[in-house]
Amino acid sequence: MNKIYKESVKVITGVINDTVEQMDTKEVEYLESAILDASKVFLMGLGRSGLVAKGFAMRLMHLGIDAYVVMETITPAASNKDLLIFISSSGEKGSLVEIAKIAKKVDMTILTITSNPSSSLGGLSNKVVFIPKVADSCSLAPLNTFFEDTVQIFTDGVIADLMAKMGKSELDMKRRHSILE
Repeated sequence: MNKIYKESVKVITGVINDTVEQMDTKEVEYLESAILDASKVFLMGLGRSGLVAKGFAMRLMHLGIDAYVVMETITPAASNKDLLIFISSSGEKGSLVEIAKIAKKVDMTILTITSNPSSSLGGLSNKVVFIPKVADSCSLAPLNTFFEDTVQIFTDGVIADLMAKMGKSELDMKRRHSILE
């Protein structure tokens, strides 16, 4: 068991490194600018991609950015001044596509983080951040593990870059961290 665990971590971190090296830094800059320019930032994904979206929303909130997770009970109304970020490997999940169509009606900026830029979500988006698929899933990283873990690390890198651009420190973020836990 210990051997499999170590090999899995080695494979996953290797794929993350290879994927990040292939990403277009202009797409990252666009994402960061869109976040900083938006009045509010809404995030959505399903399954483990949804968990990554929630973690990203939390860190954006820690930076002082007005960030929300779509379909939560405390999510406010959206407008044409807002940004909607989807995290979806396939870009084809029906409920996400339907939410994107609603966002289009109010002229929100839509950005999708995906491995499938020509997907339905990609077509509805103003911009796509492409996460290259550099390896197929395997028993050491089943299902969409490579995508989900890569996006988790990628969004943490975006947070670090936004911290620098906004002149924020970890102490600034700690001031917004929950104390009711």
